[in-house]
Amino acid sequence: MNTSPVADPPLTLFGFHPAGGSAAAFTGWQRALGPRIRVTAVRLPGRGTDGRSTRYGDLDSLARALDEELGDRLETPHVLYGHSMGALVAHSLAALRATRGRRAPRRLVVAGSPAPHRAAALIRAARLTDAQMMRWMLGLDGVPAGLRDDTGWLAHRVTALREDILMCGASPATARQVPLPCPVDVLVGSTDPIVRPQDAAAWKEYSAREGSFRVVPGGHFFPRESRAEFFARLGEVLAAEAGP
Repeated sequence: MNTSPVADPPLTLFGFHPAGGSAAAFTGWQRALGPRIRVTAVRLPGRGTDGRSTRYGDLDSLARALDEELGDRLETPHVLYGHSMGALVAHSLAALRATRGRRAPRRLVVAGSPAPHRAAALIRAARLTDAQMMRWMLGLDGVPAGLRDDTGWLAHRVTALREDILMCGASPATARQVPLPCPVDVLVGSTDPIVRPQDAAAWKEYSAREGSFRVVPGGHFFPRESRAEFFARLGEVLAAEAGP
């Protein structure tokens, strides 16, 4: 009997969730991507079940905290993936590490997000009243069906969403001055009401290497709406890095 240990996956995907969300956004991803990828859903500070850890008010300080928390895990082959706000968080972390001369991700994969310098329309959503933001959030179909009538949960979600959007607007988009050394791969929903394809495509300005651009059927939360096609497109991006 072969008792040799199973080798670790050659590539880790660190996932960063959308505004107002949690690491639960990546439930089921490990099964979908298979054993060649280790999926690590990043729990951002202040989003734990106890809600007691520090919530950062700007992307720069959050990136520094994440760099320290993830530590040596970022010194192994990895990809950073972020959806919506998570894309801005993942980019901030990659940019910080680039300025520090630390190991870069093999790829930065951004989904459902305009490039940082084109995110003004999204950031303006923080000015909405609670009632307006609740309607906006429901209109994006980002709320699980079983919670759409839970007013207490929705009120908490609106507060978290507003705080996250304000955080995204607190840091100037200066990172284009130092392009990332890794490709930036872009995924966008074909009918996303808040991210125009041209604004998502502008991510190409943030890398010194050529990435990819893919349109997936669906709105802002197309990974859930078009799950099979989304994972097929993400799999194409990861295939060259994870090996056969």
